[in-house]
Amino acid sequence: MGKKIIALLTDFGLKDYFVASLKGVILSINSEVRLVDITHDLPDHGRQAAAFVLQACYRFFPTGTIFLTVVDPGVGSERRLLLARSERYYFIAPDNGLLSPILEAEKAEVLEITGENYFLTTRKTSFEGRDKMAPVAAWLSLGIDISELARPAKSWVKLNWPEPQNADREIRGSIVYQDKFGNLITNISQHLIVSFLNSNHGSSLVLVAGRKRITEMAATYSQAPRNKPFFMINSLGLLEIAVYEDSAANLLGLNPGDNVVLKIE
Repeated sequence: MGKKIIALLTDFGLKDYFVASLKGVILSINSEVRLVDITHDLPDHGRQAAAFVLQACYRFFPTGTIFLTVVDPGVGSERRLLLARSERYYFIAPDNGLLSPILEAEKAEVLEITGENYFLTTRKTSFEGRDKMAPVAAWLSLGIDISELARPAKSWVKLNWPEPQNADREIRGSIVYQDKFGNLITNISQHLIVSFLNSNHGSSLVLVAGRKRITEMAATYSQAPRNKPFFMINSLGLLEIAVYEDSAANLLGLNPGDNVVLKIE
């Protein structure tokens, strides 16, 4: 059996001491654990971005991975800390909605972290990712029984996750994430597009994003014309707006939260 993995996802960046502190706490408790950085470059306080990134990659990790997600604008408040357990994984995060898509997709058991004996301190602090969540993740990686760390939660915060709407001859969706290349990922899935095409007839698909009408569709980035926005189904099975070797976000002036409409003509 291999070493336990704790995967870290935060909005801390790499300039300060924050990420190193998380790792130091974890390694002081379990020096044999494997630490994996998913990313620390999430937008500040970006709960939706955190939810998206976690949902995009968690399935590719080995069974037993512990995901520690610290995007916590409510640190020090009365918000709770959650520990969720699915058939294959564990997820630790503040109770602010960022685990919502995971909890629904995994049908996970949701618990409230109560194991104060395992915290660095029981008082409220400005860095509870370090003082409370990181030690819980570390002790969990050592095999501490989950009942020592948490108890079943009766409720939890749900993220207001946008859902696309399939209307007459169009799908109304929104941009949910911008990657480092400036590609804009929407909430319109390949499955929804296939269903839409099967129930409507027309010669072509057109995507309206902001004031831009995009008619080019390609299978991959390299098959698209240069300097011209196009849309594609990306590796996650979601409709994505891109520009080959350029930033669609900059060219179109669009951001996460902006609406898009996919039409058939």
